[in-house]
Parts: sequence; structure tokens; C-alpha cells
Amino acid sequence: MPVSKLGFFVIADPHTFLAFALTGLKGGAATDMTEARELLTRAREDPEVGLILITERLAGEIRREVDAVRREGIKPIVLEIPDLDGPVAKKESLLDRLRSLMGIPK
Repeated sequence: MPVSKLGFFVIADPHTFLAFALTGLKGGAATDMTEARELLTRAREDPEVGLILITERLAGEIRREVDAVRREGIKPIVLEIPDLDGPVAKKESLLDRLRSLMGIPK
């Protein structure tokens, strides 16, 4: 599938996911590590997903799995985003993370 046709998949807490779902993005709400892992697996298996957006808090709970996907270096790209409560303290900014994913130096 052409890169321009790849879509987003959101993994978030129920309230944050609702905000994304209202815009038409697909994904799911997770309330624990098991649900977050299942959603990550589902997103990785979907050939139409090019970018996984996962909240920082959920990514922290399944850090090993998230980092493993990133190390593979193939689609989908995983990007951590703040949830409705705001960013996690001392996290890399979204802009810095995007730069590093695209290989652009600071």
C-alpha cells in the first residue's frame, strides 16, 4: 500500500480516545496493560496503519513492546502523545521526537 494511503491508529485511555474517535480516527481505548498490548498488536497487524499514536502513560506501561516496535524500524511508526491530563514530566517533546524519527538533528 502506498505510504500516502496509510492511516492512523490511536491507543489511549477512554477519554482521550473518545476525542480522537470523534475525528474519525480508528483505534481503541485501553484501561490496563493487557488491553494496551492487544491494541498495539492489532495496530501492527493492520496493513493500513502507518502511524500508531499512543498516550505517554500507556506507552510507559508497555515500554518493552513499544520500544521493540521502534527498533524494528519498519512501519508502523509509533509516536507517544500526551493524554487529556497533559504531558508526562521530563519527556522528550513531540517536535523533538518527530525530528528523531525523521533523522533531523536538533
